[in-house]
Amino acid sequence: MQVIGIFILLGVVWLGFMERDMNQIRLFDLHALFIILLGSTGAVILGSRTRAAIDTLVILREVLPGLKRMTKETAQMEIERAKIAENWKAGNRAQSLSLGEASKYNSSKELIHALLHKGTDSSVEKHFQELQHSERDRWESAVNNWEMLSKLGPSFGMVGTITGMIQLFKGMGEENSNIGAAMSLALTATLYGVAFGAGIAGPIANYLRSLLEERLGLLERCEGTAKDLVSLRDN
Repeated sequence: MQVIGIFILLGVVWLGFMERDMNQIRLFDLHALFIILLGSTGAVILGSRTRAAIDTLVILREVLPGLKRMTKETAQMEIERAKIAENWKAGNRAQSLSLGEASKYNSSKELIHALLHKGTDSSVEKHFQELQHSERDRWESAVNNWEMLSKLGPSFGMVGTITGMIQLFKGMGEENSNIGAAMSLALTATLYGVAFGAGIAGPIANYLRSLLEERLGLLERCEGTAKDLVSLRDN
């Protein structure tokens, strides 16, 4: 994967030096857009394991309506935690056990495991910390990549601007050169980079970070519930 990332980044530099019409001022520049998107993709691939690079794209489903899997799972896990605790405290322990055993979430299964085996505080902490580590291993790299993209966007915008300025200086001796249009086109890449980093990648990174922290917070609540219910059973 790292070799692919290197080739993509080299391709971005090559793309920056491609000849293009620099005599017209225009808002949309596909050339500059490709530099930002391909450069960002190459950086993610170069700095990530294969799984993390794929997850960087997969986790985008969390910002799309109807595809928010992590959000829905966290909400369902919280509902199961509350139901198990409520039934257990009300004396309906068979219902609690049935709910936990039928659950597809490890948080509920670990909660029931602690109740059945009267887990000590240390053993409960160990099991739920393992779940937290598992969640971090699954999503932390993807979230970090989006935080990295928020910083790299403006950098790749500068790549487009610098290569565009080089092309500008190269053609300044030509009689038909339009310096104003050429400078405008070169600076468009910086505009795209800043917009991508601050307006897209940054907010996405913050949102995804909040989802991960919410999941980890849920696991902490499950751990606390398990300790409370075990203590209640012992009493």
